[in-house]
Amino acid sequence: MYVRRLLQTGPADALRGALLVTCLAGLANAALIGLINEVAERAALGRPTGGKLLALYILLFLVFYIANRASVQEANRYVQRRLGDLRLRLADKIRRADLRALERLGQGELYAVVAQETAQLAQTFPLLVSAGQSVFLLLFLLLYIATLSLISFAVVAGFIAVGLYGFWRRRQVLSRAMVEVHDHEARMLDSLGHYAEGFQEIRLNADKNDALHQHFTGVAEGLRTAVVGVGDKWVGMLQFSNAFLYALVGVVIFVLPLFFSGYTGVIYKIVAAAIFCLGPVTALTAVSRLYDRADVGLGHVFRLEQRLNEGLAESGGEAETDLARYRGLSGIELRGIRFDYREADGAVSFRSGPWDLDLRRGEIVFLVGGNGSGKSTAMKLICGLYTPDAGEIRVDGEPVAAGTRQAYRELFSAVFADFHLFQRLHGLEDADPARVDALIRRMGLAEKVRFADGCFSTLELSTGQRKRLAMIVALLEDRDCYLFDEWAADQDAHFRDIFYRELLPELKARGKIVVAVTHDDRYWSCCDRRLVLDLGRMRPAEAR
Repeated sequence: MYVRRLLQTGPADALRGALLVTCLAGLANAALIGLINEVAERAALGRPTGGKLLALYILLFLVFYIANRASVQEANRYVQRRLGDLRLRLADKIRRADLRALERLGQGELYAVVAQETAQLAQTFPLLVSAGQSVFLLLFLLLYIATLSLISFAVVAGFIAVGLYGFWRRRQVLSRAMVEVHDHEARMLDSLGHYAEGFQEIRLNADKNDALHQHFTGVAEGLRTAVVGVGDKWVGMLQFSNAFLYALVGVVIFVLPLFFSGYTGVIYKIVAAAIFCLGPVTALTAVSRLYDRADVGLGHVFRLEQRLNEGLAESGGEAETDLARYRGLSGIELRGIRFDYREADGAVSFRSGPWDLDLRRGEIVFLVGGNGSGKSTAMKLICGLYTPDAGEIRVDGEPVAAGTRQAYRELFSAVFADFHLFQRLHGLEDADPARVDALIRRMGLAEKVRFADGCFSTLELSTGQRKRLAMIVALLEDRDCYLFDEWAADQDAHFRDIFYRELLPELKARGKIVVAVTHDDRYWSCCDRRLVLDLGRMRPAEAR
């Protein structure tokens, strides 16, 4: 089902062309078998074969060889183009989806589907394309048998149809089991990630280390059980296919002759053609597991795409042409903002808001509050990464709607607590190397980092140094609004002082809006306003 859906996403003419060449290869193959039968019959009767039959054989062989090669190449190119388009489509939807939708998907699910599934499909489809020729060969062989004897055609075709139906039923059971394996694989990837991401914590705590490994062992055991179950079902299906093949041989050898009396060359041709049917049937049954794996994998990919579509719907998902429409703003107003984190059953686990906030050019605002008070959530709501469940954002009095949300996001440059640092300056290809080098020196990274060909020489730095490199990127972006989530937390006293007493005042002097999450109470005097977040609610801080 999903394989057919993938094939139908491409140009119809290209698909028809690939099918036509594959059909030609199957027809030439069946014609060769018919010619071989004719030549064998002449030899058995002592008749000369002649040069014409030899020339016809060579011609059919060349047609088969060329068409066979062309069909595999063209079909593989077509399928790989469809897979390439699918990857690009998924990547495009991921980059445009709502942040909360991606967080709900989880990194393990995204990696398992986008990386693993599409890579597996790219390797599997060439084998499926080759097996597709077997379908046409089987059809033409059955038509050849029908030209010799309709009764024999009915017997062989009926037996093959019954066998393939039984095989298809067993394949459905296997497909459901493979869906379960994928779910176990995604859970294992999520669990395995804790070993690397939390390595320092588990090495400091043996009980935590053992508990994590015990949990992973349970997840891995669940995956092993599911994989073994798939193997058992595959063995059962393989046994069925082997028994079916021997049964087909028995029908051809013992049943078909009952429909003919006396000596006739037709029965030998039918038996030979029917035995040649074993090859395509064997190929189809052998490749069925690959087909199931491809269909299940594509099912995961298309379901992920559907969830991404839902994420795009949450974010508006509309193409915006004027991304600079809010540049040079005077102020931002956030009114009645509310955002809910929800459990799988829909229950609210944490609520941010409702709260109001006004931001003006040339203003520094500090957000303070305890852990879990909603500071990071508020930052993502302020810059539009989270779409509020209620409330309104206005820029100079103009409401931000779904179609203008990306233009609103373009106002912001941010260094979040969970920031990601790109080695290449994506989107800043025209950055002045001299200015980048000057910023590197100012951030005390000249002995660690060089800038050349649009890239930083290394990202192997401490957390504080990586944050300083992220600050360089933010300054180069030169946006109207800057968000800093605990930027100074990993800096030494020198760079902490530079952040509060130099960088922030410089941004303020340039008319930037600056919102910073901080716990540094000794620098609270460096802001114009200080707001406190407590359990998702925002209020002005009391004067000190």
